[in-house]
Amino acid sequence: MSDKLKETQNPEAVSEQDATIASSGFLSRRGLLAEFEFQTLQPTNTSGATSIPLTTTPTTIASLTGDDALNILDVCSRVWLTATVGWQAINNADGEEKVDILFKIFRDAPVTGSLIFSCRQSADADEDDFATTTFTHVDLPLLPIDPCDKHCHKKVSYFLTAELPLAGSQANVIGPITFTGAQILPNPK
Repeated sequence: MSDKLKETQNPEAVSEQDATIASSGFLSRRGLLAEFEFQTLQPTNTSGATSIPLTTTPTTIASLTGDDALNILDVCSRVWLTATVGWQAINNADGEEKVDILFKIFRDAPVTGSLIFSCRQSADADEDDFATTTFTHVDLPLLPIDPCDKHCHKKVSYFLTAELPLAGSQANVIGPITFTGAQILPNPK
């Protein structure tokens, strides 16, 4: 079995083989942009536009919820998520040379929802160093639902959090903050 799922004759059907690949490996498929939502800092999305001190507890720094939640129209839809976050590593009294931040994306609820993505970024704290972290993830929010029920119309929310994985370190999210979500429908027949 290939790690790459090939385009099928009927892209709206999820076969048993597709479900196995989706749950255990890589999934790749073309599609059509159906919806795009985003959140940015307002009125300017620039470095220094905000100052959010981080702790060892996840802090929600952006979300696609309420009117900005994605209205998923098809069980085979994918959600393409991107984030860019500017942050500052702060030198603390312990003289730590590096500061790590752990970014996470949750589906449906912050912290208690499904954790669908995480990444860790480091920056030097020697001179209160600045960093910009960018990442992308593709979510399959409705699998494994019965593939015969292809039209589902479900609102799905996403939450971007940041935290310090190591106690004693210090960092602030300072901007920019951009969090986007795009629903990608399967290609028509």
